[in-house]
Amino acid sequence: MIKTTAMKKVKTIKDLQNHPLVDYVEREYNPGAFDGYDYTYWLYLKEGYWFEDVEMGLIHEPTIRRICEEFNSMTISTRTDGW
Repeated sequence: MIKTTAMKKVKTIKDLQNHPLVDYVEREYNPGAFDGYDYTYWLYLKEGYWFEDVEMGLIHEPTIRRICEEFNSMTISTRTDGW
């Protein structure tokens, strides 16, 4: 298990893109997914890792700020279930 609280907190999209466990971050035109936002952001962890709290390897939020908040608050662990 890797606790993100033990790592440096991410604050920007650059921090996320340079994080060793992040595969990529993408922006998507997605009107209506979140009230008041036409674009949303997806963060994907590298294969073999997931956010233990939600048992997924991704975050979907309307802003980079919210992605960073979620990323910093969750525990990342290695997947051992073969997915």
